[in-house]
This record gives sequence, C-alpha cells and structure tokens, in this order.
Amino acid sequence: MTEQAPNSAPAYRMLADRIAARILYGEIRPGDPLPTETVLSETYGVHRSTVREGIRLLEETGMLRRKSQKRLEVAVPDGGHLAERTAQALVMRGITVRALYEANLAFDPVLARIAAASASSAQITRLHRNLRDTRAAAGDRVRLSALDGEFHDLICAATNNYIFQTMRQPLHDLFLPMVSQLVATIDTSERMLAAHEQIVLAIEKRDGETAALWAGKHIEDFKRGYQKAALDFDAPVPYEKGRAE
Repeated sequence: MTEQAPNSAPAYRMLADRIAARILYGEIRPGDPLPTETVLSETYGVHRSTVREGIRLLEETGMLRRKSQKRLEVAVPDGGHLAERTAQALVMRGITVRALYEANLAFDPVLARIAAASASSAQITRLHRNLRDTRAAAGDRVRLSALDGEFHDLICAATNNYIFQTMRQPLHDLFLPMVSQLVATIDTSERMLAAHEQIVLAIEKRDGETAALWAGKHIEDFKRGYQKAALDFDAPVPYEKGRAE
C-alpha cells in the first residue's frame, strides 16, 4: 500500500477503510484489541502518522473505542454516531420544517403499528409512566417538550427493531427543537396528551391500525399548531445540537 496515489483518497482514509473491512468481515470482532500502531504500520506499509489518522477516523465513526491512552478495541457504533452525521447532512441540504413533518408523517404511524404488535409489557408500563409524568407536568412547557420527545423514543423502542431506532434518530434530533419552539409559543399540552393516551391505549390493546391512525393525527396536529402559531413551516431546519450543549 503506497502512501497516496494521484487522484486517490488520502492514505489514512484508505487504511481506515481496510481496517473497517476486516471488522465488517468478522476478522476482528467487537471487543478485540486493535494491533499497535507499529504493527499496523508494518502490516500496511504506511507511516505511523497515517495509522494515527486512520485510527482517529475510525474512532469518530464509533468502530473503535479507547480503553486507555494506548489501548484501542473494536466496538459496535451506537446510533448517535450515525444520527449526528445524518442530521448535519440534512441541515446542510437545507431541509425545511415541512420536509421534516412529511418524513415523520410517513414514519411515525408505521412505528406505532409495529409497536402495537411488538411492545413488551415492560415497555407498555414505561409508556404509561410517561403519560403520568406528562399529566403532572401541565404548565411546564420545557418539561412537556422533553416528555414528548421521550414518548416518541419509547414508541420507537417498542418496535424492538434496531433498524427503526437507527433510522429515526436523526429525524427525532431535528424535530425536537421544532416541537420545543411550538410548545413555547402556544399551549399544545391538552391535544398532545390526548393523542398520546389514544396511541398507548391502542398499543395496549394490540390494535395496530388505531395506533397508526392516532400517530398520524398527532403529527398532523403539529402542522396545524405550527401554522396557528404563525411559525414559518417552510423555514430551513436549524442545527441545535452544538447550541444546546
């Protein structure tokens, strides 16, 4: 492996791709230690600085985690790594509140329908706890916004399908600030709670069609509320993560 051929990817990225391929093919498994910089440098015929940059890239993707200053091991990336990059890409493309609403309108009823078939009794109990907390938070708009986000996380988790959870996370991360903005502008608590109660009731009864119907109504209600609050439905979605932290 040469350091870099003309018009090719940087050497460190090529190295990262080769190590990633070994991980994905199962040659190096989650929990296995990564060979040292020296060993990797000799194995792939690159400088140690190239190895360090390749390792840094794999750490950023979540495929490697640092157990100590000198020890790295293979890890399974969590959804957060993928979600943040996807959210950033969507924001850079200038997606609007309307586009985000349309995506959630297509996605959330499906999640509710599957949750009605797949939710465990423990997951249904957690949904009821969320409803109780939401009732108790009446008047606290910051708390209500957080509980709304938690509710939708719980519905997604109740599908018991990690693919859905990974796909939905960037939508959730971008949509939550829009919900917070709406809740801070007008009182949506009564309608929000009513929809949540109907969705949970349908899931508890294993009635997927009704769960999906109310999930769709709930998202449509967001649009009505956003327009009632005179907020710009066609405004680009901002990236709030760094600002929040």
